Amino acid sequence: MRNEINEHDKNRLITICNNVENDFNSFSVQFESIEDFFIWRSEIKEEIEKKVANTDKQKDEVYKDKLRDEIIEEEIRGNKSLELLYDWSKFYMMVDESKGKLRSINDQYGLDDNDHLIKATSLLHNHLVGQGKANKKDLFDIFQIREINLGVRYTLRTINTPYEFERIIVKEDETEAWPTPLFIMLLEAYGVTGEDLLEVGKKFEDLSNKYIEDITNNHVISQDEQKVYKNSLKG
Repeated sequence: MRNEINEHDKNRLITICNNVENDFNSFSVQFESIEDFFIWRSEIKEEIEKKVANTDKQKDEVYKDKLRDEIIEEEIRGNKSLELLYDWSKFYMMVDESKGKLRSINDQYGLDDNDHLIKATSLLHNHLVGQGKANKKDLFDIFQIREINLGVRYTLRTINTPYEFERIIVKEDETEAWPTPLFIMLLEAYGVTGEDLLEVGKKFEDLSNKYIEDITNNHVISQDEQKVYKNSLKG
């Protein structure tokens, strides 16, 4: 049985939910799910592609990505919930891209992925605990408040432990995307800030790059492994 939520905590969590909903309702684009945010991000990039077609910037991916990010940052500036969502999306891509690079180098050298394993969930958990965050009580209390009744407002997914939520932060399930406002409410309740996410994302990138450096310095690609790797790229 859960402990009763005291009035102070209940009002604080209600304020979080109301502020997040107001932030999303006031924005020009509606993000019903997290996937919608990534779609919007891609649409901005597509518009940039059209504008730079047949110019010297057409093949400049760094320029186009930077311009896309500048547009997004300008659009969401001052909207706390969308700024947190944007920081989460950067964290998510930092982790995802680093994992991809590490898998690729392991394949290239014929190594098992488990030889160089980085747990983004553990990095995030240790960071939050070290900062006095990972607010387990708030994470579960927010679902119990009748005044906001999240079970009626949103399609809920089951969270039984804080670890499950931390895994969701690190690896969002594309087949069952979270309702965007709800996801941000839970990040806020759990104590997660954009600064936390970007710091952990950078740490994950650094560890991944260090592993890649270790692999390239201490392993040799055999001719057979080179052939397997080249054939996999062709496929």
